[in-house]
Amino acid sequence: MDCEYFQKELHKIDNSEDFHKFIDIIRPICANEKTERIKNLLERALEKSTEFADKRILIKLYDLKIRQLYSTKNELSRLAILHSEMHDLCLKLKYEEGLALTFQLGWHIEKLKNNIKESSNNIKRSIDIVENSTKIDDYTYYFCNYSFALDRWLNQRDFSSVEILEGCVNYFYQNGFIHGLTMGLGILVLILQYTQNKEKTLNLIQKFLYKEELITRMPEEIKSIIYYFIGVGSKLNFDLKRAEYYLLETQNILKSVYKRSIYSGYYLRALSHLTSCFALQGKLELAYNQMIEVEELIEEGIAARNLDTFGKKQIEHDFNLTKFYIHSRLQTFQIDELQDLVQNILDNLNKQHSDAIFLSEFLLNANLSREQLLEIKNLQNPSTKRVEHIINFLIEKSTSPEEKQIINLISILKKRPVEERMTLVERAFADLLAAQEYYKIERYAEIYPLLRKYENQLHRIEILELRLFMEAFIQIGAFKNGDPMGPALQYVAIRKCQHYGFSRLENRLLNYLDLQAKDVFQR
Repeated sequence: MDCEYFQKELHKIDNSEDFHKFIDIIRPICANEKTERIKNLLERALEKSTEFADKRILIKLYDLKIRQLYSTKNELSRLAILHSEMHDLCLKLKYEEGLALTFQLGWHIEKLKNNIKESSNNIKRSIDIVENSTKIDDYTYYFCNYSFALDRWLNQRDFSSVEILEGCVNYFYQNGFIHGLTMGLGILVLILQYTQNKEKTLNLIQKFLYKEELITRMPEEIKSIIYYFIGVGSKLNFDLKRAEYYLLETQNILKSVYKRSIYSGYYLRALSHLTSCFALQGKLELAYNQMIEVEELIEEGIAARNLDTFGKKQIEHDFNLTKFYIHSRLQTFQIDELQDLVQNILDNLNKQHSDAIFLSEFLLNANLSREQLLEIKNLQNPSTKRVEHIINFLIEKSTSPEEKQIINLISILKKRPVEERMTLVERAFADLLAAQEYYKIERYAEIYPLLRKYENQLHRIEILELRLFMEAFIQIGAFKNGDPMGPALQYVAIRKCQHYGFSRLENRLLNYLDLQAKDVFQR
């Protein structure tokens, strides 16, 4: 931003109408950049406003100045004074737009003080004015509605917030409010991730973020958050290489500034998601080292200082699921040594979003009791409902493994509750479980037809361990259907497991190979 240019334009203003137009021009600039030069420009504008009798100019400038200050808790005393003056002036003038903005700003300020009830009361009063007034401009309408929708989501998990936020994001995008666009997209991605609406998340990201002209004019820190959203959206679709690329871009920008940045929480989020990307791609050593760094950041607390309580809990829950996944892949894995971690995950399953694959892996490897599984089944969280077929499978499996029951297990895995929204990876995960059950009851002829649809799509399964397991089991099915090359190709998958350190999968595949050798010998 060329502050010198705006200083000159400010100096030229000689009437109230032009001053209001000037404020309209600098609003998005002030919203996008929170720096000393912006604060200096606003100070000059406040001084200039004394030349005019129109006090609405002063109110609008107070609005911009307060927004420059409320990103941290260090300015609470100054905020209180400015906010009080703005409120009193709006009441005196009976200025509805200004009063609506005053209450919307009060929502932010009370949130900073952790006065949640008072914060919500402020935004309700703001939205009451907006809905009952005929004199509200677009700036006031969308900023107040944004805070109203965000408050409903944070305090009530109200999914109707999505429609309001989408309208606000469109306004922010069309009018150059890049900071608002970034934050609006962020909460939308979070809500859609919470409901696991993968398709809508990706459409939203493509609509706004794959635009070079938008990215190039963004400040670096805001650009890093955009990269973060692209990374998370790609991870939801299990496009792990793309996710890793954009999350690394976020890390590279924020690493040197996160301790003083208002976006510090995104640095922690990005590292947490990177840890899971590394783990899913089989980069276990890298994932383990990243896991240690995230633990240190969480303990340090600086990276999480600007996150609300829900945000902190969500990061910790995501990270705990990833941590369990990493430990479950280590040769030293002992479930008895991870009971505190298991309990922590169980305690948060109803409150937080859970990635479908990490949650499925947790359910399969945590050695949960039938009672614990039934409790999870009764939760009303969209994440647990998404893997209900896995839960039902494990509940059924906890009884005696008779052949009839195994057929029931396979049937359960085929009854996927949200099939239309499932990814290829989730479908492959469930079909692979079913194939193993077919193997147990020697219904070999049904394995290859079940898995052959993945034979030409293995490259799309970026979860390395799952791809190797699928690759080997397709060959098990092919061998049982008369392909003599099956065992040799399985051995290739076993060698890959040795290379990547998947010792538990390697042992499992070796057991299958031994069973096939015995079967051949018995013939």
